[in-house]
Amino acid sequence: MIYNVSMKIAHLLENEQAAAVFDRFLPGMRKMAESNPQAAALSVEQLVRYTRNPRAEEVIAALNAALNELNTPENAITPGERKLIDQFKSIDAADKAKEIAPSDHMQNAIYPGRPWLDTGGERIQAHGGAVFFENGVYYWYGENKEHTDGKNGIWTWGIRVYSSTDLMNWENRGFLIPPELNDPNAALFPTKRIDRPHILKCGKTGKYVCWIKLSGPEAAFTIWQADELLGPYEMVENLYNPGGHKAGDFDLIADPVTGKGYLYFDADHASLLCMELSDDYLHASKEVAGSYANLTPPFTREAPALFEKDGKKYMLTSGMTGYVPNRSDSAICDTWDGVFESLGDPHIDDISCASFNSQISKIFRVEGTDTFIAMADRWLPLQPVDARLADVFTRVIAGTYDPEHYQATDAERREMYAVNQLETANTSVADYVWLPIEWEDGKPVLRWQDSWQL
Repeated sequence: MIYNVSMKIAHLLENEQAAAVFDRFLPGMRKMAESNPQAAALSVEQLVRYTRNPRAEEVIAALNAALNELNTPENAITPGERKLIDQFKSIDAADKAKEIAPSDHMQNAIYPGRPWLDTGGERIQAHGGAVFFENGVYYWYGENKEHTDGKNGIWTWGIRVYSSTDLMNWENRGFLIPPELNDPNAALFPTKRIDRPHILKCGKTGKYVCWIKLSGPEAAFTIWQADELLGPYEMVENLYNPGGHKAGDFDLIADPVTGKGYLYFDADHASLLCMELSDDYLHASKEVAGSYANLTPPFTREAPALFEKDGKKYMLTSGMTGYVPNRSDSAICDTWDGVFESLGDPHIDDISCASFNSQISKIFRVEGTDTFIAMADRWLPLQPVDARLADVFTRVIAGTYDPEHYQATDAERREMYAVNQLETANTSVADYVWLPIEWEDGKPVLRWQDSWQL
């Protein structure tokens, strides 16, 4: 356990010394946190800010310094974390004892919104994912949610990778980066909320560089690199905050002519910030532009997915409503370091008002063609959103920031809180929605198809 103001209150209170520090700086708050699961799930910093303390920055700095003094070898692993380590090692042993299924499951089309099985007949586990093409083979990598049932505390069980030559049939190639089972402070410990891995190959170093986002209290990136696409990967940064910003959903893009790399990410939930990458792609060197500034949830943009066609740069994003889907937006710019301008919702005839009940994670070009595919996750397939529920989410969340223009009833608030899951969501059964991008009046659009072929 690393003790600082970014840790969850529930975790802090497991240690008597940390709890005493908490009581010293925030007298009377422990009882409230212990009786309120939502408050206990906050980070210490979030709680201080929510109390609207006029001395919040001063209190946070002093509290952080006091907590840092507890980062000793004796406090490195708490009893609760030791129990988790034993639990995860048992799961790992059971996984390794499984027989390898024969690679005989095949399909002749892509079926959006239906369970997608690999050639061994198992659900593909590459969520929030992306595709990398190399030497005639497509590699699909993403979050492995096979053990994320919403009850056992597992957020992601490493990063898994699959290979295909036809984009319909995918062979399980194992872990791109396996979970870290011994160190609770490691970014890939199963309880850490890692999301959306993205890989660029650096022309100057020849290395494959993988950035992964940590959501939750850390709100940072973990950065890895390897000599080969399939690894092994070595960690460069465990927790990295570009420019000191809290990190949200992101994408990486490289200019094929200049080789210059760019990071687009939700910075501090304030804007989609573009930062230029260092020459080795391992860090962000400077801020160059910001898009979608001065928005509040659910209109704040996240999950950026970038691509280029005929010299124009495009970006598709979602709003901020957790795992519950919402309307997407498309945007255009002439350069990678410019400000993107909105083109509107790309999902045509979408009666759900929720991006066909999905969230886009990446857009890639089919090699040798002018076809682009939008990859998306349907995180909660058993809880579909319709236009009415989408409206409820908009009004409940927006009403927190703009009560004059957005109102909701108490019943609607209860309904939203019942549906809006993150740590309690069973994403082991999440599905995928892959659709080809079409064009109308120079704008990218997506139309629903029950099945389609290249």
